[in-house]
Amino acid sequence: MIVKPPEKTEQLRQLEIIMKRRSSIPSDLSELYGRELAGYLGEQSLPYYLHLASFTSHYDLYNLRLEFNNYHFQMDGLFLFPTFFLLIEVKHLKGTISINQAGQLIQTKESEEKIYQHPLHQANLQKEQLQHLLYSLGHDTIPIHTLTTLTHREANLTFHDPDVIPIQQLPFRIKELSKTYAEAQLIADKRLQLSKQLISLHRNRPLSFSKLTKDNVKNIKRGVYCPRCEAIMKRIYGTWKCYSCGCQDKQAHLSALIDYSYLFGYSITNKQARWFLLLDSIYTTSRLLKQLDIESKGRTKFRIYNLKNLLLRK
Repeated sequence: MIVKPPEKTEQLRQLEIIMKRRSSIPSDLSELYGRELAGYLGEQSLPYYLHLASFTSHYDLYNLRLEFNNYHFQMDGLFLFPTFFLLIEVKHLKGTISINQAGQLIQTKESEEKIYQHPLHQANLQKEQLQHLLYSLGHDTIPIHTLTTLTHREANLTFHDPDVIPIQQLPFRIKELSKTYAEAQLIADKRLQLSKQLISLHRNRPLSFSKLTKDNVKNIKRGVYCPRCEAIMKRIYGTWKCYSCGCQDKQAHLSALIDYSYLFGYSITNKQARWFLLLDSIYTTSRLLKQLDIESKGRTKFRIYNLKNLLLRK
């Protein structure tokens, strides 16, 4: 049973909007986007192979970010089986994958090498933190096994480690582990209860926003995108119209305002909304913002609207 499904992180959603709205993308942002997207794609492939393991009773939590002793740790996948818990670190890497003498993971792709921390070291550190947290919740004897799976079909592993495997081997490895961990730990109801408790402790990573400086705003593609063809729409006769494909949508500005909130933060004024939505009228903009039914403070032209609730509606 998937209790917390694999979903795009807020960081990935923000990076997608940055990639869409910026006219030039720094290389570090492009690389960060690639890593976040790869992680999401890797996690998406796990449910299918977990299902192939033919376990009738397990509770699955993806991308769980927890806190212990004022530090946060994030697990790609945590799976609560009757006899043990499985913590999986996902790597969506292609090319030749090797481990050097220093215990680092080396990815070689098109004659280019990239060096990563050994993924099992990452998983084992998460395991230590999870064990301490579970102990504080009254669960101190449950065995936790760590495993790394390579989810890209073009990953060529040059070494053998039973716990660093291509994803196609995951069902077979889980069956082996079920024989190793044979003693029942928690009944289904207790594991479901624990799953919900861990979800209640989940905290998203805080986002960082760009400042509305002259240099930043010059690099931003403004306007309301057409939901059909992504051309810039015009506000006319109480609706948004795309003159490229003919699409009309009264609520198209909602998506643009969500983009704004991911770029610059949750607070917006009438002037800033006019600038971003490419509107001329103070009164039209004020009407659109009031119709959102969101929190605001201040009066008249100094009123500040809080867009955060828009993200919960998407």
